[in-house]
Amino acid sequence: MLMVTTNLHNEQIRLRPFQATDVADYFEMVQNRDIAVNAGFTPVNDMMEAQYLLGRQLQQPQVFAMVLVATDKVIGSVGLYERMNNQGEPAPRQMDLGYMLNANYWHQGYMTAAVHLLQRYGFQDLQLERITASCLAPNVASRRILEHAGFEQYDQVTHPSYAQFGAGQTELFFERVAPQTTVGGDDHAAG
Repeated sequence: MLMVTTNLHNEQIRLRPFQATDVADYFEMVQNRDIAVNAGFTPVNDMMEAQYLLGRQLQQPQVFAMVLVATDKVIGSVGLYERMNNQGEPAPRQMDLGYMLNANYWHQGYMTAAVHLLQRYGFQDLQLERITASCLAPNVASRRILEHAGFEQYDQVTHPSYAQFGAGQTELFFERVAPQTTVGGDDHAAG
């Protein structure tokens, strides 16, 4: 899959499947504690651990590397992950949005552009009805990305102090439902 968009500075990015050769750029992201904590995993200590995590990404068909077109550098990851219902089964026509970005590229519009692009892909190409996402309350930048993409907060939970992810912090839950199709000549848009 090749998708091209631009950020606020007119630099082009594309989304493509991860490749095993992306490990050095991937390691640059997943060793960063701030990125790992916000994305819900423990930061890696070496290339072998990064290769393991990247191997897991390679198995996710709807997870893409964010690549700077000019340099071919992987600067982030954005993807749609299987969403489970209350019975522990895959929720039909729903997926969870997840993303992370190399800290050197924060606050430059890259992730906002990528989330918009992936959201369009999810609703148009995959025919999803709902995309959900979450972030920890202190992660204001992530919350703004979601809000800018039309996501609305529908719930929140404060994790116990012993939780593996977000111990003692409040996690905010967001959703975006598919825009409605034309009915009787009128366009109805949700969200």
